[in-house]
Order: sequence, then structure tokens, then C-alpha cells
Amino acid sequence: MEILKIKSGAFEEGGWIPARYTGRGEDVSPDFTIEGIAPNAKSIAITLDDASHPFFPNYNHWVIWNLPVQATIPEGIPHGEAVDCLGGATQGVRLW
Repeated sequence: MEILKIKSGAFEEGGWIPARYTGRGEDVSPDFTIEGIAPNAKSIAITLDDASHPFFPNYNHWVIWNLPVQATIPEGIPHGEAVDCLGGATQGVRLW
């Protein structure tokens, strides 16, 4: 089994997320390159959790699921629950 590796040109591994990608900046999603996707994968999900959030440890900033299986996720995914340009992916947090 291959190791799943996710990289982004938006920031350095272990570094701070630049303001551009936060609510204090332009609030755009970063790009991602994914290696080691299983050949039988049906879709991709990404979560962005903040382990060092000062008030809410492991705070979830972003979640998107049902992304088409692809090695590159573009920067600037449009806001909103349904993401038609990415095969009908869904993003946001649902409270049950």
C-alpha cells in the first residue's frame, strides 16, 4: 500500500498558513497535490483542522468531500455548499 502524501505550494510543511488563505485575508482555499491515491478510490475528502488554535484545539476550518479522484486540487474553490466545477463536491460543516 502506498503512503498518501498531500502537498501544497501555498505554504511550507509545518509552517503557518499565509493570511491569504484565512478569513483575515482573501479566504481562498489553497492548492493541493495528492500522491499515492489508491487505484480503487471513488472520491476524495479534505479536512483542514487547526491543532494549535488558541481557543478551540483541533478547530475545523474547512471540509470538502465527494471530490473527483484527481492528483491536483486547484486553488480558490468557490464558496458555497455545492461545488459544481469539481463534479458536485460538497463543502461545509453539517450539524446533525
